[in-house]
Amino acid sequence: MLSDMFDLVTVVCVTYQSRSVVESLAATVRPFPHVLIIDNGSSDGTAAAARDAMPHARVIQRDGNGGFGKANNEAMAQVRTPLALLLNPDCDIKTADLQLLIDVIGRYPSAGMVAPQSWRAHHTPQKCYRPAFYEPPLKTPYRLADGTCSAQWLNGCCLLLRTQAFRDIGGFDESFFLFYEDDDLCLRMRLAGFECLLEPSANAWHTGGASSTPSLRVSFSKPFHYARSRHLAIRKYQGSGAGWRYLGKLMLAAVPAALIYGLLLRRRHFVKWVAWGSSAVASAVTWALTPESAGQPPPATEALKPQS
Repeated sequence: MLSDMFDLVTVVCVTYQSRSVVESLAATVRPFPHVLIIDNGSSDGTAAAARDAMPHARVIQRDGNGGFGKANNEAMAQVRTPLALLLNPDCDIKTADLQLLIDVIGRYPSAGMVAPQSWRAHHTPQKCYRPAFYEPPLKTPYRLADGTCSAQWLNGCCLLLRTQAFRDIGGFDESFFLFYEDDDLCLRMRLAGFECLLEPSANAWHTGGASSTPSLRVSFSKPFHYARSRHLAIRKYQGSGAGWRYLGKLMLAAVPAALIYGLLLRRRHFVKWVAWGSSAVASAVTWALTPESAGQPPPATEALKPQS
């Protein structure tokens, strides 16, 4: 029965300033018996609203925002089921689609995680798999997979994990505050011998950008942390030289780009380039404080055959 199968899964959701999506999140998780919401120190009443809207869920309220990976690690330490569904608060998955993911992870014993194909509004597919970030980008448009496949990266908005596999690799690398933590998790899963699978027949619906309330602070912090995390990922998987080259190019480009967009009154682009430049300077200054670890690139994306 479906209810028995869902007893194997804990839904884990990290929230931050997510009050506006609590009701839709409550509707998504209502069928699932094990739900853990961990709030990253929101000031908009997210945690209280989650307790009211999801009485069957366990809600943990952190004192501050420690980052996406850190919050997930703290939540995963509380999980007692063999599977965990990491779900963004603005992402929706139906029972039939979660059942498909459970079936896939059961069919492939080597699988450490499996993701559905997620969709934006108006039936627009979201990129859900690709080669590793350090591989040359594909020049062709994103193509929906025509069957279960193994990939170097899966979109982190909705991931079904084997709890033990997650613990075996040490969970998320908490050096990544926001962005690239899913890249790193997938690469370390593969380096540890676990497959990262996409199941295109399972679907999720991801609003995107709705999991935190828009503000000037958010507009600055997201590109700031994107640039910082990209630098950390480059250092970790491509070495110090590549890391310095990335920072140098970003600092050289940021000043003229910010000036041009400021003169043109293009606020969004101006804030983005100021954030990127600030992040590059901050990363360069704190270079010695960030631990380095070199990873070997895992195998390229490949077709997968079922195991008996």
